[in-house]
Amino acid sequence: MLLATIVGTMLSLVLIVFFFMIVGIAALSKDSVQTIAPKSVLKLELNCPIEERVPDNPFEKYSSAFSTGGALGLNVLLDNIAKAKRDDNIVGIYLDISTVSAPLATLSEIRNALEDFKESGKFVYCYAETLSQGSYYLASVATKAYLNPRGMLELRGLSAQVLFYKGLLEKLDIDMQIVRHGTFKSAVEPFILNKMSEANRLQVETFLGSMWGSVVADISQSRSIDALLINNVCDSLSLFSNQKLALELGFVDDLIYKDEFETIIRTQLELDSVEKINYVSLKEYKKTPAAERKSKDEIAVIYAVGSIVDGKAATNQIGASTAEELAKARKNKNVKAIVFRVNSGGGSALASDLIWREVVLAQKEKPVVVSMGDYAASGGYYISCAADYIVAQPATLTGSIGVFGAFPNMQKMFENKLGITADRVNTNACADVTSVVRPISNYEYAQFQKMVDETYAVFTQRVADGRKLWLSFVDSIGQGRVWSGVDALNLGLVDTLGGLDIAILKAAQLANIEKYSTVEYPKMKNFYQEFVEALFDAKISNRLQKSALYETYLYFQYMESALELKGIQARLPYVIAVD
Repeated sequence: MLLATIVGTMLSLVLIVFFFMIVGIAALSKDSVQTIAPKSVLKLELNCPIEERVPDNPFEKYSSAFSTGGALGLNVLLDNIAKAKRDDNIVGIYLDISTVSAPLATLSEIRNALEDFKESGKFVYCYAETLSQGSYYLASVATKAYLNPRGMLELRGLSAQVLFYKGLLEKLDIDMQIVRHGTFKSAVEPFILNKMSEANRLQVETFLGSMWGSVVADISQSRSIDALLINNVCDSLSLFSNQKLALELGFVDDLIYKDEFETIIRTQLELDSVEKINYVSLKEYKKTPAAERKSKDEIAVIYAVGSIVDGKAATNQIGASTAEELAKARKNKNVKAIVFRVNSGGGSALASDLIWREVVLAQKEKPVVVSMGDYAASGGYYISCAADYIVAQPATLTGSIGVFGAFPNMQKMFENKLGITADRVNTNACADVTSVVRPISNYEYAQFQKMVDETYAVFTQRVADGRKLWLSFVDSIGQGRVWSGVDALNLGLVDTLGGLDIAILKAAQLANIEKYSTVEYPKMKNFYQEFVEALFDAKISNRLQKSALYETYLYFQYMESALELKGIQARLPYVIAVD
């Protein structure tokens, strides 16, 4: 019976894989190419998580539950908005948005793409039953923005929240032993304090104010509304339940129902009341062929997304494979320039230095331009600073030039909570220095502090050399302090504000090429690779975790990142929930 059960289970797995392969191949063959009819409207439904990249999924038309967790790739979205701008069959874009799950820098990237699309003379219309703050930031760039008469417009300003675990650790009798360099290096504060330090509060107030200032300026310019008025309605929450006030003040163009909105679309397309509006979804439109840039010259776009870890990196982590991709691009004669897309809050200082080295080697042979996403801080800035040119979004969190080490002492927890004691035999005085069941000695602490100080000195020197800044100045703006993209530009940490498109254009300019193709690395795993790996991988993927945990994922992510604190770290202070 046991043998029969094992054989039956294995056979079932084989049949399931075979079934998905057959259905997937059929789906791919059926939907490989789409044609677009004249007078089509690209309908962008953005009510889902937006990540840097997600794998192609042949089952997405049937369900969003497979592989991607319903997520949308930012690269695909931007590419197709640009493609629609050049497509004569696409007359406009319909933004169907209510709650967009994406950080502010990602929203800025999408907003810039929509702004560029409007330059073609085509329309961008937005209609929503309700508009969250992030959704309205996108909607404000539309040619016309419409809201349901009973809908809510949520404008309230930005808030950053940090969770502190000192009380929990004290209850568990865990002592966090911290070694750090940097007044503002607050990554360890949640373990040793109950609230923000004054230095940390200052830096959060500074970058949050800078980010919000950019949002208000964008809305003000697009909607011709005074910035002071925008802040006043945020302070009073007056638009939450007063739709007519939103219309009177110019935040929206009209309060209408969905059928009335479709009448406006029909009028724009010169259709009568019975003619069907030809909406094209992003899932359909991405299957239409784009005008190819036929050239052997390539610009390699290398993605570095997630925590920086030693050795082999998992999905949504940065490690040895990232260094390998940089080396391959450097040695590839067809690659004339490299765009290094960094979206990371940092991690291992050693791994950051290894990747930095590959950037230096590549930069000696061909132009390297960094495009910063939502985060490029601490280790994320370390791996960026040697590039020829750095592009960041106004809301990018960057800088955090600082180093720390965390060493938990769980001796009291084991003894007082579990009744477990430990004894040891050492061949040398500090053989058990990494043990979690005893405190580190004063001598050991001094050695760790020396290591941290040396790492910080190397970090600041890397930045000074790469950005051609005085070392003393780098130290003054370093100390672990986090900056927004706007402030980083003023300080010389980045060269200009913009998105991935700006970085690619700059790379082409530096390489002195006009015709080129862009190729993304590392290659994304296809659906079947992810599916088969999931069958034999006990660890749930980050994407499925994010889909399942939804709003609480940020807190889970922070606890998970705390478990990665091994060795000397160059890491962003915390997972910042800005909403």
